[in-house]
Amino acid sequence: MKKQRILSLLAAVALTLPLASCGSSYASDNGMVASSQSYAKEEYAYDYAYDAEAPAMYEAEMGVPGSSSSSSTSAQNDLSERKIIRTATVNFETTGYEEFLDALNVCVSQKGGYVESSETYGGGIYSSYTTRSASITVRVPASQYDAFMSSVVEIGAMTYRSESKDDVTMSYIDIESHIRALETEYTTLLDILEKAESLEDVILLQSRISEVNYELDSYKSQLRKYDDLISYCTIYIHVNEVYRTTTPNEKTLTFGDRIVTGLRENLLDIGEGFADFAVWFVTSLPYILIWAVVIVAIVFIVRAIIRSYRKKKEKKAIENYLRSQNNETKEPSQDGR
Repeated sequence: MKKQRILSLLAAVALTLPLASCGSSYASDNGMVASSQSYAKEEYAYDYAYDAEAPAMYEAEMGVPGSSSSSSTSAQNDLSERKIIRTATVNFETTGYEEFLDALNVCVSQKGGYVESSETYGGGIYSSYTTRSASITVRVPASQYDAFMSSVVEIGAMTYRSESKDDVTMSYIDIESHIRALETEYTTLLDILEKAESLEDVILLQSRISEVNYELDSYKSQLRKYDDLISYCTIYIHVNEVYRTTTPNEKTLTFGDRIVTGLRENLLDIGEGFADFAVWFVTSLPYILIWAVVIVAIVFIVRAIIRSYRKKKEKKAIENYLRSQNNETKEPSQDGR
């Protein structure tokens, strides 16, 4: 019986709180809420203070058509009031790798941002130039995003740019509504806990309080993550060190310019190929010398083996020839006797 009473009490709390996040369903549940409230008042002398204006306030906050607060709705339609997460990805080519990184750090500092993470990669030694690359994640204040993007595109040859805006206004408002509802439930449960008489009721109430705390922490964590992503925009920057930057779009060049550009690119590629081969050959000389010594030694050994084999073969042939000659000289003498 006591368990049934506390369950009815928790049901009353659960039915009261969703009105903060779903006001339109209150009318259908009004009778059930009223009976639960009266039951809780009789059992624990606790009266729920239900705010009749909560559904209307929620509808006005969410911008539901027909709500009484037009100013709140217009505020939600104002772009400056919306919750926007902005991200961008920019790729660069540069012939001055160190200078690019220094200029990028200065640009980030001037705009009040910071480098969240960075990865750098070094080039190999078998090239006429050392190619390096880096992947950098930058966070800048939302108010400085446009100024930062205007500045950063000038410090290198940009080869790719992508920007996106994610509107999370409705999700943000929904999370805030859940937090307010859970906080109200938490306070209500604490008040009921003070009036609980049986151990069974206390255990059930404490169990629900623990669940509410867990849900509150989860929603607040989501809200903090949203606040961080909204207040600081994220820019992913990739930079590659190159021997020469990418040529302009060929569609903007004349026929003669395209021929000249193509010949120049091919000649540069040929020169770069010879230079790469020279660098590889010089740096690989120790290995080449070792292999040359090994090959020469193998050749000498093989030649010695072949020479020895030939000498043995010739010696054996001579011996066979002499033996055959001796046999021929012996045969007539035997016939003469």
